[in-house]
Amino acid sequence: MNGTQVIVVTCAKDETWMMDRFLATSSRFADHIIVMDEMTGLTDATAIYKKYPKVILHKIDKPMRYDFKRRFVFAEARKIQCDKRIIVALDADEILSANVLKSREWQTVLDAEPGTLINFQWVTLWKDVHQYRVTDPKVFGPPYRSIWVDDGVSEIPEVGEQGFHMAYTPLDAKKKIYLNEIVCLHYQFCHWERTESKHRLYRAKEKAVIKKLSDIGIYRMYGYMNSMTFNPTKPCPEHWFKGWEELGIDISSVIEENLYYFDLELLQLIDQHGADFFSRQDIWSADWKKIIAAAKAIGKLNPDYQMKYPKPSLANKLFHKYVQSTIDSKPFLYLEKKLLKYGWYY
Repeated sequence: MNGTQVIVVTCAKDETWMMDRFLATSSRFADHIIVMDEMTGLTDATAIYKKYPKVILHKIDKPMRYDFKRRFVFAEARKIQCDKRIIVALDADEILSANVLKSREWQTVLDAEPGTLINFQWVTLWKDVHQYRVTDPKVFGPPYRSIWVDDGVSEIPEVGEQGFHMAYTPLDAKKKIYLNEIVCLHYQFCHWERTESKHRLYRAKEKAVIKKLSDIGIYRMYGYMNSMTFNPTKPCPEHWFKGWEELGIDISSVIEENLYYFDLELLQLIDQHGADFFSRQDIWSADWKKIIAAAKAIGKLNPDYQMKYPKPSLANKLFHKYVQSTIDSKPFLYLEKKLLKYGWYY
């Protein structure tokens, strides 16, 4: 056997902007990094993976349910033979804070017995690495990521907040430990254009696929980005990043692109359901001429493709005016909750 092995697991799709940072930091504390890459996006990270010998790469060439992908990487982690297996579950746009290299808490992780669930704070960086927002559990779910000291038998649940993330919270954990120094740094909102593209698609999927929220509910769910009342920022402590910078790891840059696969999926939904169906969703302020031109340039859209827009409507104008002007109004949000009975996110 190989003693204690630390295994990072993740699922990725079009994450080249973040992958170098994710792999460079993970390689410093992990023995293996298992990546399932859904090679159905616009960019290929294969060249980046080859730079890191600890990566165990699994490519898939068609969309899969997230719970299947998550179960797969955990199953692959269990194939690694060792005396004790510590599985660190991260999304591809997340890294551990640099104090993992020096904090006594990491030794606590290494010493934990099988069957122990270790939770650590999930921090949302806001627009850059100098500030973060306090994570609202009503929006994102419990503000933790998890480390599982594997007992070899506990199953990965399919319900709860782990539905779209790499969180692993077995119900039968023998023991739970909460870390206070080491945190998980979430980079999504450092890449603002990509985030807006992703949320345009998510809004449309809420409307057309999930169908659980009203138009106002969908707007409120993703409108939190524009709210400062409900999402105050705080300065990031230096020790979250200093150790990585000292190792020469770039922890701040962002790679901008002309096109994101989220918008291509959104165009498919618009073509399928019609533009008017999404008229009250906040998806129309994007520079669609630029997006469509970029997609045509790489052959993702037919040369004669024409964007469909919703018909002008006074009711829709009043709707957007209302939701935008009341984004920080607690009285209006309270009335919406009572009268419209949509999901509550603040």
